[in-house]
Amino acid sequence: MRDRLTYLRKLFLLALLALSGCVVLPVHHDSIKDPALLKIKTAFANTVEQTLNDPEQQWTSGWLGNMWVNFHGDNNRGLCYEWKYRVHAGVKETVHAVGWRATGIAINRGAEHEHHAVVVYDPEQITTEQLLSARPAQAVYVLDAWRQGQSDIYTISDWLQLPMTVSVAAEIIPIQAPQ
Repeated sequence: MRDRLTYLRKLFLLALLALSGCVVLPVHHDSIKDPALLKIKTAFANTVEQTLNDPEQQWTSGWLGNMWVNFHGDNNRGLCYEWKYRVHAGVKETVHAVGWRATGIAINRGAEHEHHAVVVYDPEQITTEQLLSARPAQAVYVLDAWRQGQSDIYTISDWLQLPMTVSVAAEIIPIQAPQ
């Protein structure tokens, strides 16, 4: 029995070590220097706060949140595409005011582990067609509130590394508000 516990502990530690090398963290808010992105970050943070404090709907995030929404429905929200719509609606005026653009991004679209978020970018540095191949120095960021229920901002290259399984490549998709 003791050997089995030792084996399980080692296996657990090995799994933790393997996963720790795959951790991709959002951009630290204090490291954002671009004035346009700072304004977008503020609008994004305000949107997430207002969403989580919405008296009409209960918002959740992440995979556990998905299970909650799918099982309980009613006024429960928090699927990634619902966050995408809410975030886009909350930041689009600011994005336009600073001269940037916003659109949607999806990975594994139509497959298991499908995930959606919002991409914001400076059109003077990159075109919509180039977003998925953006270099780290280019102003292209993913706003993803679904993962943690926070205003997490990722560089697009970091965000594309997040999924454990990619069965359908990421694609840029227009955001059309739900009816």
